[in-house]
Amino acid sequence: MTIPTMKTDFFATELMMAGDVPFQRRRPFLLDAARAYLEHHRALNHKRHRAGASGREVVALITAMADELISNIYRCVAADFPTQGKACSAVIALGGYGRAELNPLSDIDVLFYCSDQNKDLAEKIAERILYLLWDLKLDIGYSVRTGSDCLALAQQDITIRTAMMDRRFLAGDEVLFDEFERQVLQNLLNRNSQSFLKAKYEEHEARLSKYGSSVYMLEPNIKEGEGGLRDLHTAVWMARVKFKANGLRDLLKKGVITDNEFLEIEDAYDYLFRIRNELHFQSNRKTDQLQYENQETIAAFLGYKDSKKALSVEQFMQDYYAQANL
Repeated sequence: MTIPTMKTDFFATELMMAGDVPFQRRRPFLLDAARAYLEHHRALNHKRHRAGASGREVVALITAMADELISNIYRCVAADFPTQGKACSAVIALGGYGRAELNPLSDIDVLFYCSDQNKDLAEKIAERILYLLWDLKLDIGYSVRTGSDCLALAQQDITIRTAMMDRRFLAGDEVLFDEFERQVLQNLLNRNSQSFLKAKYEEHEARLSKYGSSVYMLEPNIKEGEGGLRDLHTAVWMARVKFKANGLRDLLKKGVITDNEFLEIEDAYDYLFRIRNELHFQSNRKTDQLQYENQETIAAFLGYKDSKKALSVEQFMQDYYAQANL
């Protein structure tokens, strides 16, 4: 997915003051700037969504908004901690954020990747940033880790290993990010492939037993249920490990999937993203359950109309079940 760039002047004054004015004096102004930035772009993103933008387009805009916010806050904070002209950490987006798949109220997972000698400093910077993001009411998951930390945790927890497979550079030291790619990512793709595939399949089975193993649920979960986003993610994760691929497009380049299969997967993502975007905007809370009270309004948003054969909501759910069965 191509992520649009967002150049704004919301943070210009704070960036100019960074390093010269004590952080505690700058902090209220930085927080106000960040809040104004979020309000401005959230309104624009919602407007684009209501005007008919695709699921992919809106997700890319939301991701770009988060990228710009976190990158600017990092620069404002890190300027108070000079380390001989180099950043002491690389800020890396993980998981859904790493895939550039943020819906309006998605979790935002960030890794502050650092060397052993700079870990204390990286933790201080991360703490300042996280308190700002929490004050903005963002749902942030974060960690401060070295390469050895990442590999040890990936060995213990398959969810952490999977999240680190989906990663993007956000800010800080790109040399450190390159180190992460070489020392961590390549290890994750090559380590214990068979045990990873087995664990992911077992995780898939456990998830469906919890959320429903049929696509024909009356109130389906569009992320965790059968035929939902997590099924797509799991298939791609397993293929990436089996064929040592960096992502979906890499699977296409390696000939693992065909052009038509690539487009079908992309279309499935786009369809589910558009529904999930509307569900988040309507509910104003993080939810993935297509509850009765949401189904009719989402059907109307998607353009369904009552007919002699079926109500709009019935047409919508029939199409959803058909899509989930693909």
